[in-house]
Amino acid sequence: MDPLLTLLVGLVGGFGLGVLVVLWRTRVQDEATRRDLARVQGELAAERARAEERDASMAREKDWLERQTKEMKVHFEALAAKTLESSNKSFLERASERMKPLKEELGKLQEQTRAMEEKRAKAYGSLHKELEGLRDSTKRFQEQSSQLATALRGSSQARGRYGELLLRNVVEMAGMTEHCDFIEQETTESGMRPDVVVKLPPDGLIPIDAKCPMSAFLDAVAADDPKTREALYIKHAKELRQKVRDLKKADYAAQLEGKVDFTVMFLPGDDLLAAAFKYDPKLQEDALNSRVLIATPVTLVALLRTVGVYWKQHDLAQGAEEIQEWARELHKRVVTFVEHLAGIGKHLGQAQDSYNKTIGSYERRVRPAGQKLEQLNAVQGELPEVAEVEESVRQLSLPQ
Repeated sequence: MDPLLTLLVGLVGGFGLGVLVVLWRTRVQDEATRRDLARVQGELAAERARAEERDASMAREKDWLERQTKEMKVHFEALAAKTLESSNKSFLERASERMKPLKEELGKLQEQTRAMEEKRAKAYGSLHKELEGLRDSTKRFQEQSSQLATALRGSSQARGRYGELLLRNVVEMAGMTEHCDFIEQETTESGMRPDVVVKLPPDGLIPIDAKCPMSAFLDAVAADDPKTREALYIKHAKELRQKVRDLKKADYAAQLEGKVDFTVMFLPGDDLLAAAFKYDPKLQEDALNSRVLIATPVTLVALLRTVGVYWKQHDLAQGAEEIQEWARELHKRVVTFVEHLAGIGKHLGQAQDSYNKTIGSYERRVRPAGQKLEQLNAVQGELPEVAEVEESVRQLSLPQ
């Protein structure tokens, strides 16, 4: 046989044998893999079953623990409530008895506060009406001023009486009632007298003089010649300035019993002041430097109503001081009450300590002896187990 052919046949035979060997080994490995897979799947199923059993067991244990916890909580709450029931009842009764005067004082304080707020609201609520009244009075006074020259052509006594009556009307229009906020016809030791003395809170005074020189002004109004009229207006301005000097010399502050900051020189018409200002522009400034205020009916109404507001504020301030006194007294009583309340809490704590000590002695000495008798059948029934009160009495902080 040809050697080449022999070699070729040998190679083919060897290759076929190798293929058979590889196929055999692959089959053996597949069978081993299938056996291992089956074994692992079995173990996994068993492990899952064991895990489900453990979960079910843990759920049952959790449910049991929750039921036991709820039962213990209910039992403890009932025991604590029963133990503290008598102490709480006594404490509440004593606390209610001590709170009674405190409630009464708080009621009084609230009533006074409400009254003060109503009074304040009423005072400020009437401000709009007062402004409207001031506007109406301004219009009325302007009409009266235009008729002043005709109305006062009588004697000097008539002019003086007119000024006093108009001043009284102004005072009444401002709400300053007689014998309360002003005093009429008061004469000083020097013989000088104001027509009205208005009282300021707490001890201030405002003297008002209505004896105004008007003869030159009335003559000027009646004069037909412009030069004569101007000369009379100048004379009128000089007379008003001289009146300011006279009021400064009168020194009402030294004569009247009270604090006097300035004196009011009352003119019964705006025309009187306007004519004087035309020829003596610094008249009001110099008068104020002499502590004299030149006022017409309009400005005097505003001044007196301002004084009325001061009186209302003064009354409110006095009410506030009274409330402060009540508040201080109330705080003092609250401090005393809280001290008594803290004492009650202290005694409750001592009672709780004594109770727990008694329970401890019972558990250590009495109950064991009773259980021994029960074991010997010497007695009937069982001694109960009594729990201690663990919740402490809350401490009360005293006010500073």
